[in-house]
Amino acid sequence: MRKPKSGMGFTMVEVVLVLVIISLVVALVLPRVGAGWRRMEDREFLQDFVQTLKRGRLIAMNSGQLTAFRIRPSERLYDIGNPPYRRIPDHVDIYSDDLERDPVTQDHLVVFYPDGSLSGGDIELVFDKESAFLISIHPLVGSVRVSRVERR
Repeated sequence: MRKPKSGMGFTMVEVVLVLVIISLVVALVLPRVGAGWRRMEDREFLQDFVQTLKRGRLIAMNSGQLTAFRIRPSERLYDIGNPPYRRIPDHVDIYSDDLERDPVTQDHLVVFYPDGSLSGGDIELVFDKESAFLISIHPLVGSVRVSRVERR
């Protein structure tokens, strides 16, 4: 006489239950991973922005010529040199009202002089209208300080 086969597989209820659990876990974890990715991109943009400012000062000191860090709000670009080519992300707002203006291009300028000093003021970067960072540049020694600012 033959023995009946033992149930070696999963029932449909067990498979559906596992799929529901996996779906719930993915639904809970995925938004956090996306937000973490966005914060990482924001941090990279902030670092690149500050490094470009610092590089402008070094170029002026090494070359012995004026060097301008440009922000072109109309095209959402920034960089050293004319025209600027580095993109400002769409979710980032830049406030730089105290900076000089190029009369031709209307770019906001931080001008670095060969002695290491500069013209300009503070620059505020606001990410998603929530988190903000103030970039302060000392006018005489050219040191750059980044500090987080509370938004209201």
